[in-house]
Amino acid sequence: MVGETDSKMNDKTSCPPLNRENCSHDIARKVFQKIEAMNLEPVPYIYELWFRYFQGYPEIVSAIDNHPGKINETTCHKFHKRYLNSAANNDAIKAISDKIQHSITELAGMMKSAKSTTSEYGEVLEETTKKMETAETIEDLGLIVSSIVEDTKIMVQKNNELEFQLTNSSTQVAELRKNLDNVKKDALTDGLTGLANRKAFDRQILDWVEEASASRVALCLIMLDIDRFKQFNDTYGHQTGDQVLRLVARTLTDGVKGKDMAARYGGEEFAVILPDTPLSGAVRVAEMIRKSVEDKEVINKTRNENLGQITLSAGVTQYISGESVTNFIERSDAALYKAKNSGRNQVKSAQEQEQ
Repeated sequence: MVGETDSKMNDKTSCPPLNRENCSHDIARKVFQKIEAMNLEPVPYIYELWFRYFQGYPEIVSAIDNHPGKINETTCHKFHKRYLNSAANNDAIKAISDKIQHSITELAGMMKSAKSTTSEYGEVLEETTKKMETAETIEDLGLIVSSIVEDTKIMVQKNNELEFQLTNSSTQVAELRKNLDNVKKDALTDGLTGLANRKAFDRQILDWVEEASASRVALCLIMLDIDRFKQFNDTYGHQTGDQVLRLVARTLTDGVKGKDMAARYGGEEFAVILPDTPLSGAVRVAEMIRKSVEDKEVINKTRNENLGQITLSAGVTQYISGESVTNFIERSDAALYKAKNSGRNQVKSAQEQEQ
């Protein structure tokens, strides 16, 4: 096993809970030093990008470390927009929503036109009926019937055109709605692992905490962290590190059932929310996930090389009625650090840690 070093990949690995503020200050100092060294403007988006880099966000670390040319403000803007900025996603949602609204407006116009055409045809029939009642000769009736046939042909043609337009527009709206659903789903999905992302996690845990407070049902949270991920990543490279993240994500997906939600919390840290689950059940789930990951081996398929074993540490806690979401997460986080400090590759519950 590669020797242990301070982790750049996750500030939480090297900073215990009580020293998080000092850890953030250390990262901020590194950020400003880096920005100054690279002669970049210390604008918010550049600061945020480098702050996440020094926190160890894998996609950002990989993108920056593997960038072939000079990293300038344009490069930073591109990376920020791709990995951190939700504006691009919001723009896509707005563009599709605008198209849907335009299509719906067109449909409304078509329906109005159809109503107008039907009304006009009704007036023509009414006028024709009066003419037939006053017709004096067979020739007059023939002309009236010819006129009705012609008007009916025009009406049928307009109806066919309308039916085609309505079908086409309805198909477009259905496709746009599908695209909109996909974009919204992408906004809440981690691009690397396919799990729910931090944004989705934050929304869901807030909803379930409110529900647990109101209904008094059990709600548990598991926080998991890949042991010594920094060393593995530095030894075998970011692409292999990404493979490890995806392996853990698949294990979580296989181990989480029903309403339970697995998410990538950040870096190499994951979270599982378990509604309607008591602490004992959540600990069993965490142990099952830990053991499943421990039993797997990472294989470099290119070189057919066995890279060894990956392990997880986990902290589990049950929601206490009335506590804040922040406190709920922090108690699970503290249990996770207890597992880390007790030798890794194990599960600790908050109740254990608090005793």
